[in-house]
Amino acid sequence: MSSFFSFMGNNSTEKLQDENHTIIETDTMSKETYDQAESLAHLPKHELTRVITRQQEDEDDFSIEDSKWQKADYFDSSFKEYLFIFSCMMSQLLNQACTPQTLAIMNIISKSFKSDGKNQSWLMASFPLVSGSFILISGRIGDIYGLKWTLIGGYIFFIIWSLISGLTKFTGSDTFFIVSRAFQGLGIAFILPNVMGCVGNIYKPDSHRKNIVIALIAGCAPIGAFLGAIFSGLIGTKNEDQWPWSFYAMAIASAINLVMTIYSTPNTIPTNIHGFSMDWTGSGLAVVGLILFNFVWNQGPIVGWNTVYVIVLLIISVIALVTFFTYEVKFAAVPLLPKVVSKDRHMIMILMALFLGWGSYGIFSYYYFSFLLNLRNYSAMWAGGTYFMFAIWGCVASVVVGLYIKKVTAAGILFIAMVAFVVGCAMLAVTPVHQTYFRMNLGTMVILSFGLDMSFPAAAIILSDGLPMQYQGMAGSLANTMVNYAMSLCLGMGTTVETQINKDGKHFLKGYRAAEYLAVGLSGLGCILSTIYLCEKLWAKRKERLALSSQTHIA
Repeated sequence: MSSFFSFMGNNSTEKLQDENHTIIETDTMSKETYDQAESLAHLPKHELTRVITRQQEDEDDFSIEDSKWQKADYFDSSFKEYLFIFSCMMSQLLNQACTPQTLAIMNIISKSFKSDGKNQSWLMASFPLVSGSFILISGRIGDIYGLKWTLIGGYIFFIIWSLISGLTKFTGSDTFFIVSRAFQGLGIAFILPNVMGCVGNIYKPDSHRKNIVIALIAGCAPIGAFLGAIFSGLIGTKNEDQWPWSFYAMAIASAINLVMTIYSTPNTIPTNIHGFSMDWTGSGLAVVGLILFNFVWNQGPIVGWNTVYVIVLLIISVIALVTFFTYEVKFAAVPLLPKVVSKDRHMIMILMALFLGWGSYGIFSYYYFSFLLNLRNYSAMWAGGTYFMFAIWGCVASVVVGLYIKKVTAAGILFIAMVAFVVGCAMLAVTPVHQTYFRMNLGTMVILSFGLDMSFPAAAIILSDGLPMQYQGMAGSLANTMVNYAMSLCLGMGTTVETQINKDGKHFLKGYRAAEYLAVGLSGLGCILSTIYLCEKLWAKRKERLALSSQTHIA
């Protein structure tokens, strides 16, 4: 039995001949199609024709002229694509708006619930704690059960708990409010990674269009932080009793974006074409370990680290996390963390740098508002309004990333972002109390805008391009897990340092400074990791150029 391919001069038509001397002609067979068809030449003619025809159709889907997407039928109009991009941007904006919306009005909320001021860190920490803990599995759920429908379910859940968060005012329980905020975080956990998963599946890897879209999404992070802070501050300053409208407004905005998402997100995004199953054992261990570990670090400074249940939960969380990593590496049939990630040193370095950078920002944001509200005595509206530089320079940073990421590379962009985190946190740590905002604080905001807006797209692009199509939801999960979980966990570390320095509760500035120094240290470590990664990438490129030059010289 034999088969062979012949190319007829300059004619683009290729011919396959089987043992019956039957010629099958196609116009656009690729080399891969030749190889596979040759291996199937023993099949009957009609079966062989079907295989080649089907693969030719698949080839056509990916070779449409000027197609910017993985498949040409994802969008039937430019308007629909632009609406899809806008809905993705709004998802990031709403997430980042949720984090500071309680900070500008944290004194108002504490007064409304007549709660202990020590619980104020939970007003911020509960949201990213849960979102960061569940994002890791939500991306895998989206990959297996459908990115679009998981995204829609997350929005519905988020809208419901945003409304409940506002209604908790009538219960008079700050604990119920904190729990409601946590469930808000659970909703957002099923939104962000699946948004990034949709983008990763729709746009071609390493394409300029994909980089621009991710940069635009990342650009909404500082804009969202500004809008969340200013609107909640405006509502709280106008009428302190109306603070729940900060959450009602969030629910309304999310409902509008849900409608846009349902309409614009393609229904043809592939769903679990490789037949993966959910790693429920690993998922359970990860969620229990992450939530308990984070809870302990935020609760320990409030009730004391010598409290029995804090020590017990810390031990349980460590055991759960160690068991999770052992199970994933040695026993899981389909690991929650793909082996392409767990065995890739560079991807781990990227994730750790992202974790440390955004962890330092979590400390920065809480103590920045504490500094303004408690030491400078700003109103809630003025404190929230100081975030306006994030909105301006966040847009600038996103444009810079979109235009220059090809030239500077994602590794270079990540390095610049880590430097911005270090400098921004260091500036806040030395800012005098009695100084106008338009000096150190304004410069701090400008610099941090580049840290926020450069780190996320750089890491997301590296992860998305480095993972296969079936793991695009997981790519979004990993980046967003680092962002959200780090903000909550590192804030707990910061408050631990603060309470140890300000034990008598009278030296606020000294305690704030100590926490901010921790933020400088964390971001500095992230800067070191990004520097090592950048140097390794530059060295690898240099070796490639030398090898290519050597081959050219020999030829």
